Amino acid sequence: MQELRSALLISFLSSLSLAAGLTGAAAPGAGRAKSEPTYQRPDKKLLDQMIGDWDVDYAIYDEHGGVRHYLGTASFRWILDDKAIQEIWTSDYRGRKTQPYGTTLEFYDAKRQSWTAVWIYPEQSMYFSVGGGEVDGRIVLTGNDQEGVLQRWSNQDFQSDSFVGRFEVSKDSGKTWRLVGVNHMQRHKAG
Repeated sequence: MQELRSALLISFLSSLSLAAGLTGAAAPGAGRAKSEPTYQRPDKKLLDQMIGDWDVDYAIYDEHGGVRHYLGTASFRWILDDKAIQEIWTSDYRGRKTQPYGTTLEFYDAKRQSWTAVWIYPEQSMYFSVGGGEVDGRIVLTGNDQEGVLQRWSNQDFQSDSFVGRFEVSKDSGKTWRLVGVNHMQRHKAG
């Protein structure tokens, strides 16, 4: 069960790559560690390059550094007159046929000056919200999960046909982070 949860959170990491927006202060409840740099709102071009269909290689790390791989897809679409983004995530976890299991809805929250992302996974009764933005060419979002554990999702190495997402957790308020997973995203080629 923990492995599945980690895989799902990794997929959320990728979805949060579209997130943007803190300009100086963390959004209330975002769980931003004191050592985190100031976030900037990314250019719409960065968000637009994420729109489309992606093949995903989920690399999930256990607490001892062991890794397991799962395959899946992610679909990113602008919705609500380009005011929000919806993502649909799939996985072949435990050898099952690749099927959708979760979604993320994202929008800019002007009141908090933050892009807000809400991850929803109905089968596991899992949901949570994070916020953040761009720093040094990476997208970084933080927040606490339903159990209060501080999460950090970051996306980096943006190319026209790929990017990498990382998911980390901290049990000491952001002083140290443990890598839980990496999403290797490759633009889906029709054919």
